[in-house]
Amino acid sequence: MSSETLKLEISWPASMAVPEGATINAQLWAGNASAGYNLIGELDASAAAGSSPATLEIAFSQEDLQSYDGKSTWDYFHTSPYLAHGNKRLNISYTEKISIADAKANGWKINLR
Repeated sequence: MSSETLKLEISWPASMAVPEGATINAQLWAGNASAGYNLIGELDASAAAGSSPATLEIAFSQEDLQSYDGKSTWDYFHTSPYLAHGNKRLNISYTEKISIADAKANGWKINLR
């Protein structure tokens, strides 16, 4: 099955201290408006957090957007991105969601709080 790539552009406030060598990390889930049910990929996706914004790219297929029983298709992506350095999280991660149609059409821009 063909693969697509979702690009998450993640920004953080200039006031947030981000040390050299930090990364931006996230897991991507597919689900409905209330919750994520299918983890896309097995581990956190990560990218260097040298400057804001940073971009994560996560590959997915149509199979990733199917429920486990294959009877329905999920319509939202969910994630909780966070900055990390030295095995410590630098921010509180909040759950973010977007419709899959919007994410495919416009990409996904997330601002950390």
